Amino acid sequence: MIKIWKSFEKWWEENYCIQTTVRIGNYFPVLFLIVLVGWSYYAFVLRLCILYLLISYPGQGSFVGVMYLLIYHLLFVLMMWSYFKATFTSPGSPTDVSNPLLTTYIPLDQRRSNSGESTSNNSQEQEDSQQQRRTKNLVILDENGNPISLGFIMVKQNGEKRVCHKCNIDKPDRTHHCRVCKKCISKMDHHCPWLNNCIGHRNQKYFYLFLLWATLYSFFISLTTLIPVIKYAESTNEPVIDIDLNWTFLILLGGIFSLCLIGFTSFHTSLILSNQTTLESLQRHNYKVRENGDVTTSKYLNLFDVGRRNNWIQVMGSKWYFWFIPIENSFGDGKSWPLNSYRYNTLCDSVENLNDPTQIV
Repeated sequence: MIKIWKSFEKWWEENYCIQTTVRIGNYFPVLFLIVLVGWSYYAFVLRLCILYLLISYPGQGSFVGVMYLLIYHLLFVLMMWSYFKATFTSPGSPTDVSNPLLTTYIPLDQRRSNSGESTSNNSQEQEDSQQQRRTKNLVILDENGNPISLGFIMVKQNGEKRVCHKCNIDKPDRTHHCRVCKKCISKMDHHCPWLNNCIGHRNQKYFYLFLLWATLYSFFISLTTLIPVIKYAESTNEPVIDIDLNWTFLILLGGIFSLCLIGFTSFHTSLILSNQTTLESLQRHNYKVRENGDVTTSKYLNLFDVGRRNNWIQVMGSKWYFWFIPIENSFGDGKSWPLNSYRYNTLCDSVENLNDPTQIV
């Protein structure tokens, strides 16, 4: 059965006509989304703000219409800017990294101070030796926040390094192969059909900002369309209210999308703050610890979580005034990642104490 599936998969990937059709079909969700946003622009700007508020109700209606237009276009520009950046920015691949990184040892006192623990003077030398052995390949940040050491700790269950046989490369930590993009993606979160692009290290910020601004955009057009409709209904004595159908769909679709997007945005906010991806939150990972190659499996102990503030800065950048603007200021090369040394040492201790390389933490 496996051979049949592999043969079918090979035929599918090598068939030019099928692959061309699939590539064209992948753009339909993108086209649908652009058409939907274009319609919302027409319905809100022209049908509501200009034809109704500015022309039909001059005076106070004009002031409200102008304010609506200013806020709307701010949200519209930020949302579409983020969308196109997330769509057309490469998520990053291990083949993009060309500069090797240096191996650096983290001093014991520095690591202990970061984790909030202290070490007694009597066992200092013994602890130094053990910690140096354990953290030989730890990835840490330099003064600018960039990784300055290289070490892969994610391995297969048998302890062997992870290899992508399609790309013919060793897979760095947090790297996964995307069948749609046909390449390995650094810090792959998922493949988004609405962007026809993978979400990875280089465009994670843009995708998150698109979710954030799209949530505010949907909520804004739904709420600001509902208010004039209510006032219009209160001012008429007709038993049947004759309102523009575009307004009705703006309220309904805006409300539905805003409710859905609130959930997605909240979920990805929690992922950024915990330094996880969607794939990592669903999978159990095998880590290779210590020089002797012990392998332990953990789903709940996230070694890449270096604190909420540092996690946020890794994705959004160190300058707060650029956090919510879709410009590139994320840290890292997408290949090497800072590790939480305290959690790493906890993982090592669990292996030593239990004498079980496959112990689940």
